[in-house]
Amino acid sequence: MDNRDLDIGPALENRPVGRFQLLTLALGCLVLLVDGLDYSAVNVGAPSILRAFGAERSAMGLVFGWGYFGIFVGSVLFGIIGDKYGRKLGLVLGVLAYSLPALFTVFATSLEELSVFRFLAGIGIGGVVPNTIALLTETAPKRYRVTFVMIAFVGYSTGNASIAQIAAWFIPAYGWSIVFLVAGGLGIALSLVLAFFLAESVPWLAAARPNSPELRRLAARAAPELRITPDTRVALRRSPNEIHFSLKLLFSSYRRIATPLLWIAFFAESLTFMTLSAWLAVLLEAAGLSPTQAALTFSYGAFGAILAILTVGRLIDRFGPRAAVLFAVLAVTAAVITIVAVVALACASATHQSLNGIVGGFYPTIIRGNGVGYATGMGRVSAIVGPVIVGYLMAAKVPLQEVLFFVAAPDAVVAAACVGLDRLRKSRTAAEDAAALSMAPAVGDQPA
Repeated sequence: MDNRDLDIGPALENRPVGRFQLLTLALGCLVLLVDGLDYSAVNVGAPSILRAFGAERSAMGLVFGWGYFGIFVGSVLFGIIGDKYGRKLGLVLGVLAYSLPALFTVFATSLEELSVFRFLAGIGIGGVVPNTIALLTETAPKRYRVTFVMIAFVGYSTGNASIAQIAAWFIPAYGWSIVFLVAGGLGIALSLVLAFFLAESVPWLAAARPNSPELRRLAARAAPELRITPDTRVALRRSPNEIHFSLKLLFSSYRRIATPLLWIAFFAESLTFMTLSAWLAVLLEAAGLSPTQAALTFSYGAFGAILAILTVGRLIDRFGPRAAVLFAVLAVTAAVITIVAVVALACASATHQSLNGIVGGFYPTIIRGNGVGYATGMGRVSAIVGPVIVGYLMAAKVPLQEVLFFVAAPDAVVAAACVGLDRLRKSRTAAEDAAALSMAPAVGDQPA
């Protein structure tokens, strides 16, 4: 780069949080809030849906499974869209993709039709996650990256808690369809807000569209203290082999260790969190709670997750991935005891969102959407399997405590994977410090 070039990566990483960053964070929170509304609509509505269609409890396993298959497809597909066409387009399309099927769900006349609509909604539900994580990771100052992502996922837990409250108080009067109407209607409105107010990722523009007129304008908004002049060229420093995405980039350099560990962690963690959140309301009714009590317990667990997420977010920014180990262990312990279902859901949610906070930092800008998409997609693979297995266990009349043990056990694997990721982070930090001291930083091979 010559003297007129501005490497926007370090400029954004090392500046304070400003209005531009806070607006992006607020919109990210809204995206995940409505995402949480739609995701949990079928979970909290499941008991009423089963009664409306006169189906056995085990029948919901396939509905959950098809929804998670859609989430898997969306995680990978929209990760590709975000890397190729931009985070903003990925988010707007993702919100529409989960909102429109939610509205059409009210016309379902069978569990088979409901499964189709949940598959379609799942594509959007999964699709917004990699783009939200990538956008916030690229917008936040480096020391606040995980915190930004975790704060946004507070919106997700708020959506889970809110739709459970709606289910508790309005399903008795208006039926199960009310939760889908609320989620779909708010999603349509949100897509319009994003189209007008959400800014594109500045590092993504610098990497993918360096000649875009929008780049200079957004860079000036993101870092007004830089005083960008008409002859300043905004760019993003990266290595030549990271100009375009290829699957092998996910396994190059330190990522040959990071990517498998992330995939294992997401796969194991989703066996616990996704399965628990899908079946919790039904399991609580099976344990003797009324439909309203079951929905409220789900809501309280989601509210508890907000405190857990905020706590673990700051811990990860300060101490690294090992901070997630504590909540994974707590989730294993709590989920085995029905009476502490609220604690189980809160800790499982914190573990889930901590992985979302960690994953973006292991990949550079040009492949971040794909990296996050493939990692979260691995979680969706297990999420397809877990709820279906619980459905079969319920049909086989397996004791409730044994079912809960199956749900909780995989988080032990998550704890081990997080220990490995933390050790990798420490070795990377040491290598970066040594490179900085020698005045020869390998900037292209570090996450941007």
